[in-house]
Amino acid sequence: MTFRTRSKHACSGVRAGVTALLCIASAGSNAALQPSDEAPVARRTDMTCRLNRDASKDCTTHEKLTILRPAGRAQLSRLDFDFLDNDRLEIRDAAVIQPDGRRVPLSSKQIDTRTAPNPEAGFHRKRQTSVAFPGLRVGSTITYTLVEHVAATPNATEFHERAVFGPMPVRLDAYRAEFSADRPIAWRGEQLDEFDVETSRQDHRLVVTLKAPRYVNLINEDGTMARRVPRIELTSSLDRQAHFGPFAARYNAILAAPLPAGAAGAVEAARGKPEAERVAALMKHISAHYRYMGDWRMSERGLVPFDLAQVEANGYGDCKDLAVLLAAMLNASGIDARPAFVFRGVDAGPLLVPGLAAPNHAIVRAVVNGETWWLDPTNNVYLPGIIPPDLQERWALVVERNGAVDEDRIAAQAPRVIFDGTYHASVRDDGSARVDLRVDKDGNLLWALMDGDYAQGATAVDQHLCNAWFKEPVECRIDRPDTSAAGFGRYRISAHGVDRRALDRTSSGYVYNGGAGWRDKWERLVNYRRNGDVGDLYLGDKEESRAEVRLDGVRAEQSLAACSVRSRWFDLDVTPEPAVQGIAYRQRLVQKARWLTHDELTSDAFGRFLDDAQRCTNALRQTVSVASPA
Repeated sequence: MTFRTRSKHACSGVRAGVTALLCIASAGSNAALQPSDEAPVARRTDMTCRLNRDASKDCTTHEKLTILRPAGRAQLSRLDFDFLDNDRLEIRDAAVIQPDGRRVPLSSKQIDTRTAPNPEAGFHRKRQTSVAFPGLRVGSTITYTLVEHVAATPNATEFHERAVFGPMPVRLDAYRAEFSADRPIAWRGEQLDEFDVETSRQDHRLVVTLKAPRYVNLINEDGTMARRVPRIELTSSLDRQAHFGPFAARYNAILAAPLPAGAAGAVEAARGKPEAERVAALMKHISAHYRYMGDWRMSERGLVPFDLAQVEANGYGDCKDLAVLLAAMLNASGIDARPAFVFRGVDAGPLLVPGLAAPNHAIVRAVVNGETWWLDPTNNVYLPGIIPPDLQERWALVVERNGAVDEDRIAAQAPRVIFDGTYHASVRDDGSARVDLRVDKDGNLLWALMDGDYAQGATAVDQHLCNAWFKEPVECRIDRPDTSAAGFGRYRISAHGVDRRALDRTSSGYVYNGGAGWRDKWERLVNYRRNGDVGDLYLGDKEESRAEVRLDGVRAEQSLAACSVRSRWFDLDVTPEPAVQGIAYRQRLVQKARWLTHDELTSDAFGRFLDDAQRCTNALRQTVSVASPA
């Protein structure tokens, strides 16, 4: 919960320390509110930081953590502190205070410093200090002091510190953070009603204090996110040019260099293609020839990429390396392209301070056939014109040709029909059926299919499709083209086989369980309201799915009625079709929002929508009899 200058990636693998205390304020959680008296740990934090003129900082943090419940022992048995190799971290006065007041200092054998584990993709030069606290039981208090020097990001001239107080299984009984600097400290924040923020000495000193104990932890709520949480950011400047201008000059110098041989050859091979196909060819070249890998240069180079020749020689790069290489290749091919800094994740949050701690990723803005495209060369697969969901609806800081860093806005992806299919089942006397499907996929469904082929292979993905479309496949054959060529025109999948459980058998006959996927969706939303959940729910892109369904060889007990439901969140239609001996209908679902907020989910209007949607969907569950052959 303290402040940091590192990017979001710095949170990976960290549990404590100046950087870590912020990282425990997580971006999302699974949860309904947990009562304060169930908190496993109570915490008291007192931190003092000097923000130096060179944008480095020196901090001393006194921590006391008391175990309130048995689960707290596991949380505190060992703490890990990660720091970059050019930072310094020292742990002083570490001890356990037992419930009877006895103080047990830690020995040097219980504090170990070593090279930190590398990230999943890439490598770094981090160190890690681990502290093991012995003899912990309910009522024990851990106490220690962190003394840290955090070096400035290379080439940075301004400081930028952030704190996000998100849900966590720790009761914050006291929190005080004092900052001083040679330059005036500007700050921005939101949702800070529980905190006092005081400035003094002509804004050269700032103190953040928690007014009263605070416990916000979310439990038993799957897939939601607490987005409205306290945030505060400190900086020496609110001017994005002051923060990013020195880096913009370096980026433009790298972009002005000649392309290395491999990149130049790819540009020449793509030059005669239409612009959209040209972009696709260059994206595929990068995916085929370069691995996305993070490395240690945050401590050596900060946000400055390698030059183009070095990236090609390495055969790998992190986000800024691949972004600057792609931008250079696109420019050489005649497509205007610029590097951009963004926050990658489903929820970016507002840009309170346009400083180095705001973005965690680098991408490319390109103008393709007069439209703005946002390209992420770190992804393994690519669909022309598609903005990845974790990059939509957010700010972007773009490095312009003149050295200016401008703020742009990435819009939401325009709605697409992501699933357009037909399902035809010829039902047999035993409730099984010969099934034929045809599905056209686009958007995120197609992207996920392509990513699955890349990561697991087509055989594994085909098996998944069979299990998704057949309840119990006896035979299943998937026919589809190679996804490596997908993206221009529709992508069609055909499936043929026998489903042993096309109908569900009951004591009195058979049931056709139409609309099962929709029913699960509505039931999840009903459970949110029933359980008193509190987070916002991320849905994904605005999109449309539609299908034509026909079952031959059955008789329904009652005729299927048409229904339509309209709301600002979803549109739903079920339209019966003529069927002499069977069931036939068209179904359509339009998702019109990327997020459902807590206020929306608990509103009366949303409750009425759910009632109507469930009523419409439940009508697709039909009691049937198997028709005798003519």
